[in-house]
Amino acid sequence: MSAPRYKAVFVSPHLDDAVFSCGGEIARLAAQGPVLVLNLFTRYLGEVKLRAVVLGEERYREEAAAAEFLGFESHNFGELDVSFRRPAYRSLGNIFRPPVREDMEDYLPALRERVFAWLAGVDYERLYVPLGIGWHVDHVLAHLLFEPWIGRDGLIHYEDAPYCLIPHAARHRLNELGAYPRQPNDSTLAPVPEGRAWRETVTAYADTALMKNLRPAVVRWSALPVVGIYLYRLIALHRRLAATASPSRHLDAQVSVLDEVFARKTQAMALYASQFREFFADAADCERLYTAYAAGIGFAGGPVERYWTIRPSTHPE
Repeated sequence: MSAPRYKAVFVSPHLDDAVFSCGGEIARLAAQGPVLVLNLFTRYLGEVKLRAVVLGEERYREEAAAAEFLGFESHNFGELDVSFRRPAYRSLGNIFRPPVREDMEDYLPALRERVFAWLAGVDYERLYVPLGIGWHVDHVLAHLLFEPWIGRDGLIHYEDAPYCLIPHAARHRLNELGAYPRQPNDSTLAPVPEGRAWRETVTAYADTALMKNLRPAVVRWSALPVVGIYLYRLIALHRRLAATASPSRHLDAQVSVLDEVFARKTQAMALYASQFREFFADAADCERLYTAYAAGIGFAGGPVERYWTIRPSTHPE
């Protein structure tokens, strides 16, 4: 029996990222033919169960349930999760800073060679990879893996959810990657004073289930100033990186209105219970955040997913 030709392969940094970010697209494509999700960083050195961090067998069970529900195939590449890969990443704050030298100079090229060799044995029409919105190290590495393929037909970049739901997160990341058009009705990419952007980011983060779940209230109140300072420094760091980035790449967006598949997406997301509860209070809260993001993009009809193609500029500056 010959191997299937997949409608698409979705490269997912972790177990849940593809469905959280692209669940609507996966649902639609899976109705047309085989879809494969390639999860990269899926190996853990022991069980970890803390607020916002669940690593271990529970994550595999969640992935299997979501794959069965949406009808996609799932393959785990077995790379070490960032929390176990380097001593520098044992501090949660460092997980959202640029990858350390060992990852960039040694690990990334070797991982790229293995991933490309694996994909060479897979027949597919389109390849979806993350943009790295939110700056999680594993998401950034998953994006950087495919830099040599920038400009290839069929290579599509997706916005990392739930990070892209935080105001200005997409804009800050895209500024590092190249030039992109700004639509008049799209507030998510509109430049605003950085002080205002920081305040809106902190306010939105404070409204997440992740923060609301902190108990007792005094812990939540004391955590917010710390988070605010951290976000201020993180945004400032990446602003400096964006200022030195070459605008030699051009990004074009395509928005997919989810309509009838959003309910299936949220049902699949909820199957990743360990993650869903950290970002969303419930299904209604999830719909509220996705709808608000769609409205910011300029779509008032309901939730959307936004995808990007990146191509080398014909007139680099």
